[in-house]
Parts: sequence; structure tokens; C-alpha cells
Amino acid sequence: MFQNKRSEIQERMFKQLKIKLQGSETEINDEGVYAFANSLQLENVELPLEYKNAIADKQRAQEDIALALNQRSQELTKANTELLAANEETKIILARAQNERNVTITQAQNIADQTLFAFEKETEVLERVKNDFALDANGVIAYMTNQLYATAPKLKVSIGEPARVSRKDEL
Repeated sequence: MFQNKRSEIQERMFKQLKIKLQGSETEINDEGVYAFANSLQLENVELPLEYKNAIADKQRAQEDIALALNQRSQELTKANTELLAANEETKIILARAQNERNVTITQAQNIADQTLFAFEKETEVLERVKNDFALDANGVIAYMTNQLYATAPKLKVSIGEPARVSRKDEL
């Protein structure tokens, strides 16, 4: 800015020099030193140190602002990338949890179905035994006890007296 106004500065300095040498801008009078100023050539303009420092400070401030804007943009991009990654990880975790829930529910339902099927078959067997052998409730219990003894060969049974060891009479 200062350099762009070189001709304006030269003109103002010439007017001031004329006043000092001639006493006025247009003619020589008693207030001057009786010299005539014809022209002034401004060759070298030394900028004041404060002005140079102010320009340097302004340039540093502009560079700092540009750097801060760049860093802000980088940090924003980094944060958005991390947010997207976190969202994707959340989707994966949620999908995995839903799959595990579905598998657990299916396994539980299968176990429940197996248990119900086993009880239904056991009920059918016991009803058939009851009908085929004309057993009452005690006879069915005796039959189930004998079946338990047959399927558990290492079963240790202690019988105290006067307990009955066999229920074959009730069958």
C-alpha cells in the first residue's frame, strides 16, 4: 500500500520542500531561504521499522489463520472419518447381537420342542402300557421304577425294611 502511493508521497514532499526553500508554493518570499525548488526525485523510500514489523506481523497472522483453517479442516475430516467408523462398528455390533439373539431363541425353541416331543412320546408310551397291561396309577409308577432301574445299571439303591423291592405283583 505504501509503495503504491510513491508518486503521491513524492508530490507532497516536493510541496513541503518548496515552502521551506521559497517560503510558499508559488513564489520566493522572506519566509524561505531564497532558493528555488524546481523538482524533487524520490529515489529510496525507507519504511519505518514499526511499519515493517506491522507488515511482518500481519503476514504471520494471515499464515497462522491459514494454518489454523487447514488444521481445522484436517481435524474435521479426521473426526468425520472416526464417526463413520464408529457408526459402522455400531451396525456390526448390533447385527451380531441380533444374530446371537436369533440363534439363542431358535436353540431355546428347539430344546423346548424336543422336551415337549419327549414328554408327548413318554405320555403315549405310559398310556399304552397302562391300557395294554390294565395298570392303575401305582402300577404305572412301578413300571416307571423298573424302567429306571433298567436304564441306570450303576444306580445304587438302598432299601430299608420292610420296603418292597419289587412291584411285579402290581404290574
